[in-house]
Amino acid sequence: MNKDNLARFAKLCLAVGVLIVLAGCSNSPVQDPLWFLNPNGPIARASIFYLVVDVLLLSIVIVPATVLVIWTFWRYRRGGTGKYDPTFNHSIPIEVIVWGVPLLVVVALSYYSYHGARDVAPYNPEVLESVDSDQAPLRIQVIATDWQWLFIYPDQHIAMSNRLVVPTGRKISMDLTSVSVTNDFYVLKVVNQIYMMPGMRTKQHFLVERPGTYQGFSTEFSGPGFSWMNYKMLSVPPEIFDQWMRRARLSGNRMQWQQFTEFAEPTINTGNQWSLYSDVDDDLFAHVIRAVNDGSLKYSWPARFSEDMTSAEFKKRFGTGNAESNPDGTTADEPQNIPDR
Repeated sequence: MNKDNLARFAKLCLAVGVLIVLAGCSNSPVQDPLWFLNPNGPIARASIFYLVVDVLLLSIVIVPATVLVIWTFWRYRRGGTGKYDPTFNHSIPIEVIVWGVPLLVVVALSYYSYHGARDVAPYNPEVLESVDSDQAPLRIQVIATDWQWLFIYPDQHIAMSNRLVVPTGRKISMDLTSVSVTNDFYVLKVVNQIYMMPGMRTKQHFLVERPGTYQGFSTEFSGPGFSWMNYKMLSVPPEIFDQWMRRARLSGNRMQWQQFTEFAEPTINTGNQWSLYSDVDDDLFAHVIRAVNDGSLKYSWPARFSEDMTSAEFKKRFGTGNAESNPDGTTADEPQNIPDR
């Protein structure tokens, strides 16, 4: 390789390196590139395990194949040391490797896929069956609107919008639905995504083992407010969770059917605002599903995409508050001093 070719190759590598670095520049709520190194709970840990297994098994085929392709190009280039043999048409060792290794990889992938699907199955994850717990699972009902979240604790008769608080060491059992379009419930480092479909109920189960603040969001594009449709999940020790529930019961806010129909109107949560509710309709989740199915709960969105959806005018007309002055919606009602991981 002469100097000119070497210089062009070096520039190409530099350009690719710059693109890789810039690929991490984003306003996404997911800013930790190594999030998979800190799973919290059996579900997240099992998911990472099977992800690593899949990558390693596929690397058995991908890495050698890539190396051999590069080696072949180099060896049989013009002026290379490779010799052309016009009589060559078959090689048993090559056939065994080309067909045998992928076959073994497929067998191994099938085995781990079967066990992985059972271990982290949303409706009945087997990894949680071995967890000893004296308490019954904490029931939470999740309703996604355009473009907010409502988390209902039916046994505690409280609810919280755009924030989720769960205790450590206790199984969580969720029922999920959506008001208008399909959304995905997903909490990074904690639990895998699952669809939330209008007029239908899906389920999710998980458990967190240590306190922390985690990022939750919808992974299903759902319209103009999608970029702001995220929330924090706070996992707190059981005693702090009990204190938070007692404070929540004193909020005085209502979430009966009338209040929910107002809450479900299309709203872009630009200020990341959240609220507590102490007077919650016991049948609200089921009522939402029935109303979506019979068409009595239906909304239209008056706004269109804007060139500057972060402008002050847009926030004033369609948003929930000043995101700059109150980025986290923090008040005295939110559990404090929770670590970030």
